[in-house]
Amino acid sequence: MAKRYIFDRQQSAFVPKKPGVKGVLWAGVRYLLASLFTAVLFYAVFALAFDTDREKLLEKENRLLAAQRDSLTEALSLVEGTVGNLRVRDREIYNNIFNADPPNYIVEARDTLLPDGPELAQQEESDLVWDAFAVASRAESRARQVSEWLSGIEQAFAAEDFSPEAIPSIAPVRNFSPIQTGASVGKKVNPFYKNVRDHTGLDLVAPSGTEVLCSADGKVVKVTRSEKGMGNTVTVEHAGGFRTFYAHLGKVSVSEGQAVRQGRVLGEVGQSGSTFAPCLHYEVLRDGIRQDPVNYFFADLDPATYRDMMIVALTTGQSMD
Repeated sequence: MAKRYIFDRQQSAFVPKKPGVKGVLWAGVRYLLASLFTAVLFYAVFALAFDTDREKLLEKENRLLAAQRDSLTEALSLVEGTVGNLRVRDREIYNNIFNADPPNYIVEARDTLLPDGPELAQQEESDLVWDAFAVASRAESRARQVSEWLSGIEQAFAAEDFSPEAIPSIAPVRNFSPIQTGASVGKKVNPFYKNVRDHTGLDLVAPSGTEVLCSADGKVVKVTRSEKGMGNTVTVEHAGGFRTFYAHLGKVSVSEGQAVRQGRVLGEVGQSGSTFAPCLHYEVLRDGIRQDPVNYFFADLDPATYRDMMIVALTTGQSMD
């Protein structure tokens, strides 16, 4: 700092001026400000010119995340293309088999690997990327599996020489609703003897006189009229090794050896034989092996009705016969 001088009359000369308290304080403040400015300037230059270890690590993680993002984008595009292809093939199968568009299934679910709500905001970015990668991989695997299933269906229809109408895929009563569902195949309580027995079919509760429909194209191979056991029955044989059985009929409208088409009236619901109330006992067999009929109404019921019917059939513990 430059020295200031004053004229001393006693000495008749210029002498240095002694700083006061304010001068000393102001000089200290100036030195302090200059030091702080210099420190900040050096830190800024150092930060711009050199990277710390943490910054280097963050840059490496950013490059890795960018590469993973590009990989996920590519995988997502592949999955979307596969799903679109599956939709087209699914629609073609439904059009060829049922002459209708596939049902619109509404699935209200999310993948549990991905967080939701507040958890999403708290999760690290790297964890989100890995979780998204896992979900995309799972979706790709599922899409591949569904594609294999559809290919199997197409090959099966191509190998078998029978029409889709030969599959017992409709309900044997019109305007079917879940409340008409009774016990299905399995161990059920007999309504008369109250003991557990093997129930061989599905009970469909309906008023007497309700028309009973043939569930697939075929040929009537047996008609039985009786007031005991299963009562009046009709057995129809279909292509592909299928056979359907209708029991407890009040009226039979077909005869043995008669060719019948899907939806043809076979008779009427009744209470013939040993049954607790008017109902239709319905069975589906393939290659002599008894099937669960609840799995064969897929072409005739909407998804919600089909789901409710299956729940009732599986939880009902007592049969009607």
